[in-house]
Amino acid sequence: MKGVLLLYNEPEATAVSPMPAAAGAWAESDAGVMHALRQVGAALDELGERWRAAGISSLTGLPALLRESDADLVFNLVERLPGGSHVCAYVPAVCEAFGRACVGGDTRALLLTLDKALTKARLIEHGIGVAPGVVVPVGAPLPAWLPDAPLFVKPLAMDGSEGIAPASLVRDPATQLAAAVARVHGECGQPALVESYIDGREVNLAVMEVEGEPRPLPVAEIDFSLFPPGRAHVVDYDLKWHPGTIPGHLSPRKIPAVLGPGLNAQLPDLARQVWHACGCRDYARIDCRVDRDGNVHVLEVNINCDLSPLAGFSQALEAAGIAFTRFVAQMLTNARARTGTRALWQG
Repeated sequence: MKGVLLLYNEPEATAVSPMPAAAGAWAESDAGVMHALRQVGAALDELGERWRAAGISSLTGLPALLRESDADLVFNLVERLPGGSHVCAYVPAVCEAFGRACVGGDTRALLLTLDKALTKARLIEHGIGVAPGVVVPVGAPLPAWLPDAPLFVKPLAMDGSEGIAPASLVRDPATQLAAAVARVHGECGQPALVESYIDGREVNLAVMEVEGEPRPLPVAEIDFSLFPPGRAHVVDYDLKWHPGTIPGHLSPRKIPAVLGPGLNAQLPDLARQVWHACGCRDYARIDCRVDRDGNVHVLEVNINCDLSPLAGFSQALEAAGIAFTRFVAQMLTNARARTGTRALWQG
């Protein structure tokens, strides 16, 4: 075993659109990569693994890094690279082309789940409930058909609550929708996804792979009772990343959630169905809304979700009694079970 290459994106590689104003716009979520880097590195030290961390500022810089590294595994923490939100999805394919097993999702699953509309279509194919929605490309007029109001408007291919604000919730489409779509187009430089807002509970389903099977962890619920009166029940960017947005709380959650017998039985099975439908691998977090009738709607599937200490996945591990070091050890075991593929690139 030659060791682990802990791969991350350089924080300054933040531009996700051709607009200069986009560079650095989501500095707090980029900083989360560095928090995850330190936590994974500490776990590798505790495991006695030989490792080094390396940052890349573009996908084209990855082949040279892999050529000079003798690590047999890559722990992939890359979340953003220049050229579009989809570019980071190709990191696993490049690593595997150089014969390196990669911790986290593969390129095919990442490309699927980074596009929320494609994910929605895949889940519908598998009979899994989603919020109805429509995509509005940059520069396009509002479509003739819209899902039922109230509506929620978000970027098609961003995560970490990037591009989400209180104004994302549109209660009066006639007066608010055009501005909400224009904000996403302008700030994020990508299509807007307009979907029905599911007014109800929000739950997060963390899943890790053990011996080839998805293992659901304790369910977390966003604690809307902590929100100030009049604040939309939405985990927007400020709430997720800026301490003090809700005094004393950052992404307030209850974990394990108090669900009741129906959801207790339903959500673990749903997590496994989504995992298989989207081709997840190693670890993921699935975000859902539960409407007033108890129907569960999957909003997003987050492959390679945030692993920083205060993030939802780390908190789910803690609630399950699983030390973060044990989680990292399991991820290395999973990846090493995928080694042995002949490198496609010998240069």
